[in-house]
Amino acid sequence: MKKKMRNMQKMMAVILALAFMVPAISGCGGQKTSVDTGGAIKQTESYEQDTEAAEQAKEELLDQAPEEMAKKLDDVVLSCPDMPLTNEPLTLSVIYPKETIHGDFDGMFYMKAVEELTNIKLDVQAVEKQGWNEKVGLLFASGDYGDIFLSGISFTDAASYGQAGMLLPMEGLLEQYAPNAMRILDELLPESRRNVTADDGHIYAMPAYDGTPRDMLMNYTQMINVEWMNSVGIKEIPSNTEDMYNLLRAFKIKDPNGNGKEDEIPYSKVYDGEGVDPFICAFGYVNLRHDIIDGKYVYVPKEENFRHYLEYMHRLYSEGLIDQEMFTQKDEDYLAKRTEKLIGMGDSLQDPLTDEEYAATIKTLPPMTSEYNSVKMTPGRFQEVNSFSMCLTDKCDEEKQIAAIKLLDYFYSQEGTYLIKCGPEAGVWGDMIDGGYIRHENEDGTVSYELQYDREKYNDSYYNFRIDNGLMNMPFFYTNAHAQVIIGGDAKNKRVTEGVYEANLLEARRVGYPSTVTFTEDEQDILATFVLMDNFVDQMVAKFVTGEETLNDENWNAYVERLESMDLQTLLKTRQGAYDRWMNKKL
Repeated sequence: MKKKMRNMQKMMAVILALAFMVPAISGCGGQKTSVDTGGAIKQTESYEQDTEAAEQAKEELLDQAPEEMAKKLDDVVLSCPDMPLTNEPLTLSVIYPKETIHGDFDGMFYMKAVEELTNIKLDVQAVEKQGWNEKVGLLFASGDYGDIFLSGISFTDAASYGQAGMLLPMEGLLEQYAPNAMRILDELLPESRRNVTADDGHIYAMPAYDGTPRDMLMNYTQMINVEWMNSVGIKEIPSNTEDMYNLLRAFKIKDPNGNGKEDEIPYSKVYDGEGVDPFICAFGYVNLRHDIIDGKYVYVPKEENFRHYLEYMHRLYSEGLIDQEMFTQKDEDYLAKRTEKLIGMGDSLQDPLTDEEYAATIKTLPPMTSEYNSVKMTPGRFQEVNSFSMCLTDKCDEEKQIAAIKLLDYFYSQEGTYLIKCGPEAGVWGDMIDGGYIRHENEDGTVSYELQYDREKYNDSYYNFRIDNGLMNMPFFYTNAHAQVIIGGDAKNKRVTEGVYEANLLEARRVGYPSTVTFTEDEQDILATFVLMDNFVDQMVAKFVTGEETLNDENWNAYVERLESMDLQTLLKTRQGAYDRWMNKKL
């Protein structure tokens, strides 16, 4: 108990530090699973470290092309368990982060459908997503929390709360009651064990899996206005930073929108020091903060090529080629400019356009190189979506644990993921919901999909329809079979995917510092102190780019010395150690 309280106090210290320092219905048939409510939960030994095996696994894991990874899953159909999942009705209380666009959980179609199919009622205890980490920490500290989580808990958080005794190990239950989950871990994606297994050898969270090539990229919606390009007489999308400078300058001075005003914004963004932009990749990094180069952790803001990146950004900013409000504007400001079609290059320029306008005017931006880096790259990720994970809390009794794990296995089934990610099949659910996808079998043997929903109510967005009627952000096993519904039935979404291939983004995919690396509580305590360093970097980036601080040798060296004085070496050692431990987990 003392250890549990000590761990909880340490976690709360980290959480609070971060919070305040950073501004017709039928059951589905399939594989049968036996119900054994009397079995004790199994424990597993800690994973051993094996350097040679880890290095081999590293090569296999990081070098796989998205198409190859997705191809392994193309013909996979995870079976739906026999329904209902429980003989008697059972309720699971769910702590869940509520998005502003979520519908009413109590009357939500998805909740009714799951209860109808499985005999399990999901009683959602909604927590507003803003300030989620702090609120969850307070819930755990109070002891007043529900049976399970379905979203919002990262692998690191799960390991911390699990080792503190507030989340339960899942591996024994998975072996007994979740054949789909075990097939994922043992056969389909064995490398996933590295990510789902905590350092003590237990599994405290089981994530969503997205095995489609496009979604193994992190920054595939950077767009450029080719109508503007045609207007200024440039036919080819730039593949290097110098040609991009010339294009953005033409956007600035040649009135590409033809209204006689100099109101064009050649490039706009909302600055995020933890994220990525298309220019940093041209200088050899896939993140503005953290990266892995040749197996070594790199704090990007102290690297020489980061200085060259800042020099380039200052050049653009000083000539008005970058939005002069990039460091101060909010998302809504950017969206307003995008809606007014004032931006020549930026994120998701296709959103306010019709399908026809999108096809005629917007292209996906390909990766660029620079004089300092000749390798094209774009940031990638693994197939786990670790924030969409199921976790079992210590409030969950044995009967509920078994029910929850069976429910997880249903989520992973092909039919379960259809309902989560694709929404309802139109006409199948009677008066429970109006709308969904329609499957058409064509004369040539192909299959196509039509999306039916109230387009005015949902602002012409099938995503809005789905998230108003379902949770969506939760465990699933998403493959090309599901993507055919979402992408094939939505012309704009299909065009985004086509743009990824046209821009050759998949060939340039590189995974940086993995989001699946976990940190011990001591490491979390250490890393929490570096929020101040990150804030300092963000301030200096703004000063260097805007010219408030001259980017010369004297000021750059002073900046780097300041980073060193803020204990940079400890940061490098801590993140390197966590990465090495992650790499050395025996699969």
